[in-house]
Amino acid sequence: MRKKVYIAYDCIVSALGRGTEANVRAISGGVSGVSRYDDGPLASAVPDGALMCGMIPEAVASELREELGSGWTRTELLAVAAVDGLCEPKGNGFSSAGNAGGNAFGGGNARRAFILSTTKGNVDLLEDYIMSGGRDAQESVLPEDAFLAETAKKIASRYGLENDCYVISNACISGVSALVFAKRLIEDGRYDEAIVAGVDTLSPFIVSGFASFRSLSAEMCRPYDASRCGLNLGEAAGAVLLTSEPCDAAVVLCGGAISDDANHISGPSRTGDALYFAIRDSMEDAGVGNDDISFINLHGTATAYNDEMESKAVALAGLSDKPVQSFKPYIGHTLGASGVVETILCTRELLCGSVWGTPGFEEPGTPMPLNVSKEACHAEMRFCIKTASGFGGCNAAVVLGLQPFVKECPDVETADVEIIRKVHLDNSDAVACGAGNDFGAYIRMKYKELGISNMKFYKMDDLSKLGYVASHLLVDGTGFGPEEMAVILQNRSASLDTDIRHQENISCGPGASPAVFVYTLPNVASGEISISLGIKGENTFFISGEYGREEIIRYARSVMSRTKARYCIAGWLEFLGGRFEASLELLERKFT
Repeated sequence: MRKKVYIAYDCIVSALGRGTEANVRAISGGVSGVSRYDDGPLASAVPDGALMCGMIPEAVASELREELGSGWTRTELLAVAAVDGLCEPKGNGFSSAGNAGGNAFGGGNARRAFILSTTKGNVDLLEDYIMSGGRDAQESVLPEDAFLAETAKKIASRYGLENDCYVISNACISGVSALVFAKRLIEDGRYDEAIVAGVDTLSPFIVSGFASFRSLSAEMCRPYDASRCGLNLGEAAGAVLLTSEPCDAAVVLCGGAISDDANHISGPSRTGDALYFAIRDSMEDAGVGNDDISFINLHGTATAYNDEMESKAVALAGLSDKPVQSFKPYIGHTLGASGVVETILCTRELLCGSVWGTPGFEEPGTPMPLNVSKEACHAEMRFCIKTASGFGGCNAAVVLGLQPFVKECPDVETADVEIIRKVHLDNSDAVACGAGNDFGAYIRMKYKELGISNMKFYKMDDLSKLGYVASHLLVDGTGFGPEEMAVILQNRSASLDTDIRHQENISCGPGASPAVFVYTLPNVASGEISISLGIKGENTFFISGEYGREEIIRYARSVMSRTKARYCIAGWLEFLGGRFEASLELLERKFT
């Protein structure tokens, strides 16, 4: 039978305080960490000069700085505090020897992975880079800590896990995606344990971008309410230790799935079908039915189209009668941390038998009914579903269960997969085509060779243009249904090339542009691929210091073994400062 994956330990650092217990006490008491800020750099990034958000209290940040030292950025500091907090139940620390030595939690020789989920990491470092001349200054060098893989390795090295370190940057589903990935690593026997840490902090970079979309609310956000008028941002870190070692009273991570809308890079599906696919497939993975579900924790950003889409997805799943909730009014939308933090909170609800309310909810405001309450309610607990959705059209869902009700599920049968096609594009190809170092001229030439008429192509950032052309060359002539294709990509620079452009806009003028900001996520390139090819299957974007082809192909095979995917686009997609490389392979599952 398949291994069970237990959530052994957890820790949250948020606007509500340090430690999971502090956050649980606040939320169960109806306390919010979202406040109004009328001055400072974040407020200045909003046109009206005021920002409602969930900020880490300065007293907490100072305490952490004193405890952990000055060698960490603010983002790293929160992540380390959350991971260190996993030690609290036993009052001990991680083995500095990592997988080479003793283990503070599982067995003496447990194999452990470290997985970081984040949308922007240390993106605030770009401001100094731009102000010192940026790309135009010969002596100005991009800080290494601006690269997500370097950030993850720096944090992982504290625990001796720098050689077993992974980064997922998949917009606002990053945390849930990381949990799904970690679960599969353990089930496949790659590791016995996995630390999943999600973190994001607020900066003018992020705030100005969301403000440019006019998606921020000047009041406390009101998910699913008829008068909802936008989201509140937040910053947080959350960490969990997942293990295959049975743990008394631990909640089990028993199902997980990921999908894509194939609809729009910044707007969710108008039908809710892809989020429904993720919910349906996560339940199938867990072996549970509708009667087993006690409540659903949705993404719940309080933006018009997100909440509308979620109500339709829940209806499609036949779960409209189940209690649903959003944690955003308590801590704000914490981006890449949200999936981890909110999953931890869901485990506490399962254990205490109470579904906490959604503050601000008064009058239903979604096209399909949702069972929302502003007050806490009791529930007979068995399983819950946690969902997330994000830019690029990505969706994810996990199922969490109490041990007495968790099903025994059969092992996943490894799919027989064959690589049937490869595409490789890089600077040398541009030179050979006569475009020299002019990426724009080269990619337009390649696009025209495809014989496709899609004017939106010219509005994409360069990473997305590269992915668009390479993927179309790769799948040319291949027929597949919407759920029969997955996309698993990796690069080093994430979206740094467009990040720099956005930072230039806000530091030097003319100000934040939604047309630029939307591309400051690497998985938006995957989203453009999915939209253009009609792909609604799994979609995950990894960040690494170098191309780990074997790892990507192995994970693609794992995805194809678990999902409806018959094909998978897998590979490396990198663009920074005119240097580019697309090395993609098309995998096909062989059915006997």
